[in-house]
Amino acid sequence: MQIEWRLRKVMASRDVWTATELRELLIQRAGFELSLQSVSDLMKKQPVQVKVATLQALCTTLRCTPNELFGIDTPHEVSLVEPDSMESRGE
Repeated sequence: MQIEWRLRKVMASRDVWTATELRELLIQRAGFELSLQSVSDLMKKQPVQVKVATLQALCTTLRCTPNELFGIDTPHEVSLVEPDSMESRGE
């Protein structure tokens, strides 16, 4: 399973193009302050972890959901059925 960080795509769809713009909007719309470097890092590379407060602020600011910020690519061979439930059904 691959997880894609789509912050730049979401920003572009809302006509927000720079780290400075996003930082200002975070302050205005969510009352959330991040350094310009932190905002730039979020834009440039997929984060290893994201604090819930940061995720909430991004969603509030960009008027989106976490599902829009994270894209999940599930390989076709991955089963959505739990292995234990398959055994209990005799499969």
